[in-house]
Formats: sequence, C-alpha cells, structure tokens
Amino acid sequence: MVEADGWDGVMLFDSQSLIGDPYVAMTLAATATRRLGVGVGVTNPVTRHAAVTASVAASVQAASGGRAVVGLGRGNSSLAFLGAAPASLAAFEEYLQVVQALLSGNAAPVEALLPRREGVRPLDPSSLGRAPDEARLQWLDPSLPKTPVEVAATGPKAIAIGARWGDRLSFSVGAVQQSLARSIALARAAAEACGRPAPPLTAYVAVAVLNDQVAARRLVAPDVAMHAHIGAMSAAASAGLSEADRRTTEDVAAAYDMTRHGRHGAQTEALEDDFIDTHAIAGSPSYCAERLRALAALGLDRLVLMMAPPVKGGARRSYETASAELLPKLREG
Repeated sequence: MVEADGWDGVMLFDSQSLIGDPYVAMTLAATATRRLGVGVGVTNPVTRHAAVTASVAASVQAASGGRAVVGLGRGNSSLAFLGAAPASLAAFEEYLQVVQALLSGNAAPVEALLPRREGVRPLDPSSLGRAPDEARLQWLDPSLPKTPVEVAATGPKAIAIGARWGDRLSFSVGAVQQSLARSIALARAAAEACGRPAPPLTAYVAVAVLNDQVAARRLVAPDVAMHAHIGAMSAAASAGLSEADRRTTEDVAAAYDMTRHGRHGAQTEALEDDFIDTHAIAGSPSYCAERLRALAALGLDRLVLMMAPPVKGGARRSYETASAELLPKLREG
C-alpha cells in the first residue's frame, strides 16, 4: 500500500517490548515491493551486538536488492524496558565504528567485539586448534552497495559523532525551524572539523494531515511528547527553546510514562496546543506542505513523517489525505 501510494520508504522502530522485530518486518516489506526503501529508526548498542546489527542490516540489504538503511542511536524505550539508560557517548561511538567496519567488508578485532557484560567470558585459544583474532562478514555480496548507516542524534556531542562516522545523520528535535537549523549548522561544522563532507541530513517530524485541527493535534501528541522526552535528556539540545517551551519540555519529561511510550498518557496531558503546533505539523494538506517545505529549505535531504498507524478512524484519514494530497504538493515544490 505504501509503495503504491507513492512514498519513497518506510522506517520501523526497534523496541522489543512495544513492536515486533523491525528486521523481520523490513524483509517482509522488501519482498513485497520493488522500489520502496526500508529502514530501522533506530537500533542501539545494547540490545543488539555490533556484529549482529551489521549482519542483519546487510542481510536486509541483500534481500531488498540494496534498498535498506540502518539507523543507530543511543537507545530509549528498548533500553528502558530492560531497566537501562541510553548508552554512553563513548560506547555509542565505538559501536558505530565497529558496525561501519563490518558493513564495509573490513575486519574488526575480536577484542573490540567482546561484550563487556557479566557472564561473558573470553575465549580460551587453547581450546581450539586456531582461534579467530578478527571478525568480518565473509558472505557480503560485493555487487551490492554498502548498507548506509544513519546516526540518530539530538545533542551537539551526538551530532558530532554522527558527522564523524555516519553515512547519514538524522535529527529528532521536532518541527521547530530554529532547532533544526541549529542542528544542521552543528553537523556541518563537525563534519568540516574532521575533514569530511557533511552527510545527508534527515529530520523526523510528527505529522497529521486533517482539516480538523483538534483531531490532528491528538494524532501527533504522542510523538510530540516523545520528542520532548528525548530533547530533555540533553541540556544543550533544549538550550535554543523559548522559556515557555523549555518549561513544557521539563513538564513532559517529569510526567513521562514509558509504559505509554508512543501513546496517550500523562506525557500528552502535559502538552498545550501552542507547543504541539510549534513542535509538530498538524492541519490541512496546504498548511502541512508549507511547513514541510520550509523545513526542507533549511538544508535537509530527507524528511521522515511520523504518522499514526493508518488502521482506522482519523489516523486512516490522515494517511489517505497525506498520500492523495500532501505528497503531490511536496513533489511539485
């Protein structure tokens, strides 16, 4: 349906307690389509070992004929349901380097791959005739392009890591032009500092396309709360917000109910209409097109529209309107 309706791709969450495995879904999607891009947005350094992430991402790349992308972030709901905080910046950067090496067909020393976790013991080389000292994906198909790694970042330090190691870089700071412009500037400066061209840039934006703005706000509210929750984790990321928006972000973070992640709950009750209107795009097709064009003009290469699953009711109408009316307007512009 998504391919037939003209979309370029679909991104799937990786949160084991809240949704089925995204790599299985990506493979099913790839085999049911011919041109649709498929991606995970995003996986993390804790629930999936770097070698496993590289292997499954390359497997989907092969199954799709080169249409996959793997998004990597520090972790959020997937780790919360294990009682864990997001991975440290240092661990995240190390993880990225290993995944990139393996997806490029290069070797990684086994010392860099050994999980530093209780109960994991190093191999005794004397137990084998010859123990491996490095790992690589020996089965990679050289005729396929490397699976692109898209680094998800919010704060300036994570953005700098993404600029150093990512094939792409994505932002989850909502639809505020000033916040996105600041993130783009940070990414470009970080890339220049390490002698790399700035990677293609993506923004995740909560969108609902309905003429009934009250209903549209309700559809985007869970994603707005999610972005506020993520943004509150980085003081630097929220530095550019107005005083009113900063207070709302703090209220959402304090009220956030992870058991209702991505759904309505205490976190959405803390949102006011003005905050939703600023941090998401909810309204008529013409209004949404104008707002999205303005974001793209900041220097973004891709927009991921976070929309409620089009199962029924307003969510279904929003998706159908976006497909039939919003997409053509964006293609024109």
